Formats: sequence, C-alpha cells, structure tokens
Amino acid sequence: MRRGRSRPDAVRASAALVLLIAAGGPTPAAETGIGSARFDLPVLFEDWTRRDASDGLLFQRVYEPTTPRGRKGMAILLVAKPKPASGAFDAAFAQFVRGFKQIPTEGKPLTARSGETLDGHRIRIEQRCCRSSEGLRMNAWQVGIAAGASEHYLMLLTLQLEREAEKPLREAFEALVRSYRPTKEDRGFILEPKAGDGGMEGLFSRTETRLMPNAFGGMDFIADQATLLFDKGGLYTTELPRDGDIAAHCRKEVETCGTYGMKGGWLSANRIDRVDIEGKFGLATRSSEAFARAKDGVTIGDKSYARKPPFAEGHRFSGTWSHTFGSSGPTGSVGGARTLTLTSDGRFTREGSTGFSSTGGAVDGGSTVAGHSRRPVQSGRYAVSGYRIMLTDDAGGADSLSLFAPDRDDDKLLVIGGSNYLKQGR
Repeated sequence: MRRGRSRPDAVRASAALVLLIAAGGPTPAAETGIGSARFDLPVLFEDWTRRDASDGLLFQRVYEPTTPRGRKGMAILLVAKPKPASGAFDAAFAQFVRGFKQIPTEGKPLTARSGETLDGHRIRIEQRCCRSSEGLRMNAWQVGIAAGASEHYLMLLTLQLEREAEKPLREAFEALVRSYRPTKEDRGFILEPKAGDGGMEGLFSRTETRLMPNAFGGMDFIADQATLLFDKGGLYTTELPRDGDIAAHCRKEVETCGTYGMKGGWLSANRIDRVDIEGKFGLATRSSEAFARAKDGVTIGDKSYARKPPFAEGHRFSGTWSHTFGSSGPTGSVGGARTLTLTSDGRFTREGSTGFSSTGGAVDGGSTVAGHSRRPVQSGRYAVSGYRIMLTDDAGGADSLSLFAPDRDDDKLLVIGGSNYLKQGR
C-alpha cells in the first residue's frame, strides 16, 4: 500500500484491484438472468451499484462508518457468466478461488463444504478471512456449481465491514445461492415433497449423549434430545416451529428441514427415503434407510425414536423445573442454573444465575478472575398448546418456547426451548 494513503482510499483501491467497478444506478429485480442461469436477487442488493460486464454481473456498495471511530467499508457481489464445463470442476473451482489477489489463499479456508443442490448439481463453497493482501479486514464466500454442460461461480467479498452490516449480507448471499438455477429445467431451492411422499405425523425423539471439548481445555458430557417432527404431507424438521407451521418454519430455517417418503406405504413400510438440508446455502443430502414401526415409536436405520404426544390446549403444570449447565478445565470454569416454576392457576416464575472463574498463566499457578451474575426474577402467565409454551410476563413481554416431555406418562423431565429441565423436590 502506498505511504500516506488514507484507509478509506485503501479500501477503494483494494476493491479496484479485485474488480473493475463502473458507476451505475440501482436495478431492482425479483428474478435476474445471466446466460442460461436465473436467480432471485434479494432486496438487500437491489439498490447497489450494478455493472453488466462481459464476464458477469458486479454489484458494489460502500458503507459509511456508523461510529466516530468507524471506517468506511465496502462489499462486492459477483455473479460470473456461466462457462462451458471444464471436465475438471475441482481444479476450475480452485482456479476461481485463486483469481482474486486480495483474497489470501494460502492455508486452509475458514470453512469448506461440498455436496449437491436440490436440483442435483455439484456445489462447492469456501469461506476465507481475515486480512487482505493489503492488511484490510476481509471476508470472502466463494461458490462453484457444476451443472452438466456448464459451470457457475459466485462470490461475496466484504472489506472493513462492521459485523452488524456483514451478517445480513451473508444471509442475503446464502438466499441468492439457494435460488440459483443453472439451467431452464432447474427449480432452485424449493423444498417440496414429491407425489406419494409423507405418511407420518407427530413428534419423535431419542436421547443422545456425547463428550465435547470445551474452551477451558476440559471435556463436557452432553445429553440432548434429538427430535424429528413429521408433517403428514412429506416435510419434517429437527426443530419445533415457533407457531406449529412446518412449511413456514422451513422457509426460514432451511438447514433444520427436509422431505421424506415411505417405501411400501405407512403401514407396511420397510424403508424411508430422506432429503436433508445442510447449512444455509441449501446443500442437499439424500439417504435411504431401513424403517420399522412400533407401537410407541419408529426405528430409522439403527436409531430408535419414541413418539411424543402434544400437550392439550390449556394444559397446566404444578412444580419447579431446573436446567443446570457447566464447563470446566485447567484454565477455568463456567456454570449456572435456570429455574422455571409453573402453577396450576396458570402463573409462572423464572430466574437464573451464572458464575465463572478464569485462571491466567500455567495450570499450577497464575491469577484467578471470578464473577457471578443473576438474572432478574420474571413472572407472569403461561399458556400451553401442543408442543409450545407461551410465557407472558407482567410487563407485557412474551416468549414462545418449544415444549415436550420425553416420558409420555411423566413430567419429571421437560424439554423447554431445547434444554432439559428436571423437576425439583419430587
């Protein structure tokens, strides 16, 4: 970088070295075409400066600082013109990644994924950060799609962008990639069951345990409830929708959803075919597993799930349930508890506390920092319906949480908002 150049100028110069951006007015569009491909341009990009170049579509925006000490930032979206199939997609994708000098390519990418789109095309995704060749803070997401006779490449690059501005950009880019249709036969990201799919209905769960490394150099024992909520029409999700609408939930939380079809009909099915969605870019994983039905559950592959009936509208509880958590290791620990009291007249009280300690230096010495915080006591009324509990506090605030009981005949353990709550004093 030239001496004496200001940082905003450096941002503009760095971007100019990556791509030549020409001035242009906003071009709003719901559907945008480039060569044989089509994609839906998210609203967020519609007022960006756009250039139709010989090698693709370029979109640019300069972000003004939002604080007195902030700096100008820039974001660039590239949708490259489709290219004839190279016959060596992996090598061509690596060349695309290396084609931008401001994006360091030495070492491994921050994230790397490969798989299929819902249309059945190969897709590769890489994310790289954190400094450009000129020392600017950067993030780059690069995508390649191989679709038969053609290859397609897309990129989102941010320079000196504040985190609050970067998150919606990443989400919009993910939505654009999901909608990308390389050929006229493609439908894009439409998670839609096929004719004849479906057949099951309701919530099924199983307890899964594992050990995980934590930030303090120790190991945590994790016990979770793995859930599958099936819609009779052929959709399913691993997370309970906030309002019970699986279709609406799957449009927003795509990576928690999929479709399924029973082979042999519901009553005599012996296999289940599933399409799972992995990540926000919409990678599709297809599987076919053995299936068996039991009185109170199902077995998929080698995993058995028990059916969990929904609670009746207006169901009432009586007692106090507690969720405890903690991590510890040579360099410190953190732990806490949350309690929820529910009464038979429809009232609730909840509170929580967290404590931590951190040891500096070696394991056998160094200074220790400790702290403790307590969540303000909250109280109000609760309402139960199906697999949800709505907590409305006395100040008018509302919180909707998923809810089910792993034991259909007992409320000693409740899974609330995805966390295990044990009943106290029983």
